[in-house]
Amino acid sequence: MSQQIKATLRGGRVRCCSLVLLALSSGLSLVTPLGFGSPQNSADSFVAEFQKAREADAQGRYLDAIDRYRHIVSLNPTAAEAYSNLGLDYYRLNRYAEAATSLKSALKIQPNLVNAQIFLGLAEFKLGQFKNSLHQLETALKAQSNDRQIRVFLIQDQMALGQFDAMFVHETLRLFPNDAELNYTIGVAALDRMREIAHQANSLGEQSPIYQWIYLRQAEQREDPAEIQKHREALQRLGSTTPPPMVRDYDGLISLLNDCFAAVLDSSPGSTYAHSVQGSIDEAQNQVDEALGEYRKAGNHFAAGRLLAQHLRLPEAAEELGTALRSDPENHLALALLAQVYVQEHEPERAIPLLQEVLRYYPSDALGWADLGKAELSLDKTADGVRSLHMALKLDPSQTHLHYEMAMAYRKLGQSELAQQELAEFRRESLAQHSK
Repeated sequence: MSQQIKATLRGGRVRCCSLVLLALSSGLSLVTPLGFGSPQNSADSFVAEFQKAREADAQGRYLDAIDRYRHIVSLNPTAAEAYSNLGLDYYRLNRYAEAATSLKSALKIQPNLVNAQIFLGLAEFKLGQFKNSLHQLETALKAQSNDRQIRVFLIQDQMALGQFDAMFVHETLRLFPNDAELNYTIGVAALDRMREIAHQANSLGEQSPIYQWIYLRQAEQREDPAEIQKHREALQRLGSTTPPPMVRDYDGLISLLNDCFAAVLDSSPGSTYAHSVQGSIDEAQNQVDEALGEYRKAGNHFAAGRLLAQHLRLPEAAEELGTALRSDPENHLALALLAQVYVQEHEPERAIPLLQEVLRYYPSDALGWADLGKAELSLDKTADGVRSLHMALKLDPSQTHLHYEMAMAYRKLGQSELAQQELAEFRRESLAQHSK
């Protein structure tokens, strides 16, 4: 999975559906017409049509409301409020692309429609357009700085983009210190960033002080005396007596994570958030079955599937991830991980359509292209597989092993010269990595 979609992504999940319902009932109401600048009889007709559309909204007849709003904007293309309400109704029906188009039209006519900015940000989030979503929600936040829903989705946008704004999350916690959902979301974001730092440290190798400091911190969290001593001795040999800036960031994230998860357990015991937090705690202590039980109590099938996949319990993982997708078809994280499970289970015919859908949303997902290439090669779609692996390497040249896959594919295609080039590149990069 890409930086955009891996579990938050690495251990969490992008949660949208329940938040959307909350947003729709948290003061982000439909707007009414402010006047259309027409003669009186025409204005009366517009107002009457608008009222019928509002009545359809109130009764949950969103398709009827959509037809009426579309009629209004066909008669008056400058009716920003009608475009805004049309966008909200499309959003309610999960028609996010149409919602975004309508909301953009509203904002083009009347740029200060904050509700339209908010729901455009949410629609773009659902479409995987995280940068655009972030921009819209940041703009909306300037007008409604204390809106918790905007803040929830902004944090999720940042997670999806591999960002972590410590100042913003601390400001959010000052505004909503006992909010279980926000504490959980921020805790997951902190955990996500910690895993990213650990990944970076691991890539630096054992001779890096950052590597030793991070592994020391992890050993301290596990209360493992032997490992603690081992990494302290390594740091002494390296002459590193003070944690580098990256490690200090990691330390701050540990503190934030502990505070947020403790707040969830204290303020909302027995809630779905509390069960997910306890599952994370159990998972960190390698209590796999206990963690699975907590995730299932929370209804967090993605987390359960992710954990099962990590422990190579692949059939169970596929079942949990399938359940996650049935309950939330827009959960692209579950979609991507289920595709990976099918690749590992040697079921390429099931993996390929899922990977193609993932890449439609995330065309820069290097790992997705790599998985697609492997699946295509296993079905003897060799030329397609080579193209996919080439795209994966173009996006992320560090996937050294793909050069070997490419070499074998070129041999199969009878292109021996290209095969030799890929093998030579594989050997060169492998030696370079081992020499670090």
